[in-house]
Amino acid sequence: APAFSQSGYSLTGGNQVQAQDISYFEDLFYRCRFQQLLQELERKEEQVPGTLNEAPYALIKAGALFETHQVEGAKAILKGLKLNAQNQGGDAYLYALGRLCYMEQEFGQARMIFEELVRRSDEQRYQFRGKLGIANTLWDEASTKDEGAYKKIPAMIEQLCAFEPLERADDKISLLIFLGNYYLGSGASSELANKYFKKALNLSAVKGWNYFITRALHGLAHVAKTDGNHAELLWTLDVLQAYVDESEALSFSWLVNRDFQQYFSINTAIEFDTDNKRIMIKDKWLAFHDKPMLFRFLELLHEKDQFVTKADIADDLWPNEDYKPRVHDPRIFDIAKRARSMIETYDSRPVVLLSGRLGYKLASN
Repeated sequence: APAFSQSGYSLTGGNQVQAQDISYFEDLFYRCRFQQLLQELERKEEQVPGTLNEAPYALIKAGALFETHQVEGAKAILKGLKLNAQNQGGDAYLYALGRLCYMEQEFGQARMIFEELVRRSDEQRYQFRGKLGIANTLWDEASTKDEGAYKKIPAMIEQLCAFEPLERADDKISLLIFLGNYYLGSGASSELANKYFKKALNLSAVKGWNYFITRALHGLAHVAKTDGNHAELLWTLDVLQAYVDESEALSFSWLVNRDFQQYFSINTAIEFDTDNKRIMIKDKWLAFHDKPMLFRFLELLHEKDQFVTKADIADDLWPNEDYKPRVHDPRIFDIAKRARSMIETYDSRPVVLLSGRLGYKLASN
């Protein structure tokens, strides 16, 4: 989970008022108050039309949309900044363009843009962010077993560390999390990874920045998993759950559930009304009285409170039939797909109904 600082704004013309304003919105973002942030940005746009066309505000809004899994909306904002960049230029617009390419997983193109940002910018902060962007693209390519990308990262780390001491806390924390991810993912040193994630956690906790706290804890959980420290893994995941608001951080909740579904999941409040065949999810009742098979499927997962194998699901839903994978697995897949379309905000990134080699599970409390 690479960490990017959000706005990348610079003070031009002594615009101290804008800097204070941006700092307020950045703080909301890092506290993971994404819904409040989006509402207040819309109010600001009403008061000062054109605000959201400015790169600092647009970058923060795009980040909030991405975290709430409104990915297409985030991309649309960044594409708008790309069009402005062709006319206005500027480091912030170039940074936005690099972020767009990165979000669309065009890592080679993103790296070229971040490299141009480093060459063009006279500001140390943009040079740092450009280099961190380059490092993140190399890391993503290295994660696909590109050995050439792996070999380039140590040199990038040396260049990034040369910017120390970094003036801004978010840049410092972003660097620490990148270092933790590199040393763990490359297999170079889980001990160093643990050190960097803990440093990021300490700095984030001082600020009350849940955005970075959760990513540092996510990294520490991976360290514990890699080291085979089961007790520490479960403890870390318990702490992580306490900091994640699933209704806000949809994309991050999906990431945690994907990475640790065998041990843990970010849970969603669910209430079953068996008499009326309905389910309450996030304070909203969903009627299943005309979908008894879907209701029973979800009710079974709720009762078991763990992963339920497809064989056990088939035995419950079709008690008079012997389980045959070729016959029953497609049926179960279809039921799960239809259930997700009803209970998930984004069924392509499920956070409530999880699936894996162990079967299906409801991430509920």
